Amino acid sequence: MTGGCSAAGCGRQKSEAASKIFRSGLYSAAVTALVLVLVILLNLIVRAIPSRYTEWDLSEAGLYTLSESSRQVADDLTQDVTIYYLAQTGNEDQIISKLLDKYAAQSSHITWELKDPAVYPTFAAQYGAQDLTSGGLILVCGEQSKVLDAAELYDYDYSDYATTGAANVTFDGESRITSAIYQLTSGESRHVYYTTNHGEQSLTDSLTDALDAQNIDAQPLDLLTSTIPEDCDLLIINAPTTDFSAGDGLVDEISQLQNYLAAGGKLLLTSSVYAQTPQLDAVLAQFGLAREAGLVVEGDSSHALYGYPYSLFPDYGTTDESTALDGVNRSTHVMLSVAQGITITETDGVTAESLLNTSEDAYSKLNFDTSSTTDKENGDTDGPFSLAVWARKDDTGAEVIWIGCPNMDNEQLYQSIPGNLTFLQGCAASMVGQDILIDTKALETSPITIPASTATTLGLVFVFVLPAVVLIAGAVVVLLRRRK
Repeated sequence: MTGGCSAAGCGRQKSEAASKIFRSGLYSAAVTALVLVLVILLNLIVRAIPSRYTEWDLSEAGLYTLSESSRQVADDLTQDVTIYYLAQTGNEDQIISKLLDKYAAQSSHITWELKDPAVYPTFAAQYGAQDLTSGGLILVCGEQSKVLDAAELYDYDYSDYATTGAANVTFDGESRITSAIYQLTSGESRHVYYTTNHGEQSLTDSLTDALDAQNIDAQPLDLLTSTIPEDCDLLIINAPTTDFSAGDGLVDEISQLQNYLAAGGKLLLTSSVYAQTPQLDAVLAQFGLAREAGLVVEGDSSHALYGYPYSLFPDYGTTDESTALDGVNRSTHVMLSVAQGITITETDGVTAESLLNTSEDAYSKLNFDTSSTTDKENGDTDGPFSLAVWARKDDTGAEVIWIGCPNMDNEQLYQSIPGNLTFLQGCAASMVGQDILIDTKALETSPITIPASTATTLGLVFVFVLPAVVLIAGAVVVLLRRRK
């Protein structure tokens, strides 16, 4: 028969076609099942990975990322810390809860629990925090506890309220939590005393808060009426305008200071070029330290604020013995305004290093109080100069840090030059033996935004890369099917 097929032949063709369709369908089902299994397995694997490796913080301020100091504190823990977050279920602050997740992911010694005040109305009272408002935190380590009120986790600046009608809000939760963990686990507090009655500047709230974050308690001390306490881990003399009394006075403050250092005491001193303190300088001379005559002028505009030669941006020194710069972010500027150089003379039994240095283009102007120009004149001394130095008596272990600037500790300056606060905090922490520098910088609560570089990368991925991958995959599937 022509133009047709036998019943048997047609039956075989239909059977082969049906078999081919069945095999194709079976293959597609198998591939689909395999893909689903792989997706499920991949999802399980990803879920098993700690969140710190699978989540990315795209917020401009890094609200969901632990700082280096926080990670170090968490990594060094040997004691268990439990954080209780008091908040109504379903109304948690996501910034805080995600931050607590980061702490828990960073260390197995940190756990946190949500405590709804409506469900546990008397829970906070167990830790003497019966007045703790919703949103607060209770940190517990053994028999010790630390309470952080919700108001402490955010800072509100109303200085621009009259013009903007809104407060500037910053999130300070991470520094508060890390500080609390450190205080609970680092042992006893260190004690710092700062002298009074010599025209000294009082320590700013920012500096005392930074010291408190290091578990360092700062208190005033009048050497005219009191002696240096036995528990004094560090003595701070902040820019005195008058000298300390010696043996010819009713009270011998210098002898107290010398006895304190002879017993291995620690001294942090800032000084002014406008204040002469020969008695105090004589104590520092025993460490091989002395003032450079004149006022330092920076000849390199890149090392001066807006090119103003008396406002110096020094370079950090290279230290081998001192730990004052450990943990300090050396990429941030420190500014010293109206500064004086400090010379280091090699002295037997003393180890000394420079912490802050001018550029080689700096010079010291001798007649700064009468000269009408900042230009270098005859008699001015060539730099570079040390603006902050560290020295240690090898036999007693006594240490001195001398900063030749009277106004490093300044609240207004911290707003634009936060490096000053970090530097002073690092100096104090190192001298009292605190080896971890707690970052006290607040993170701005700005909206979640994607940086321009990240946005560009993501745009390329979603607009070009992913469509290209899909097209290539589709083409491969089509070719494989045609070959069959």
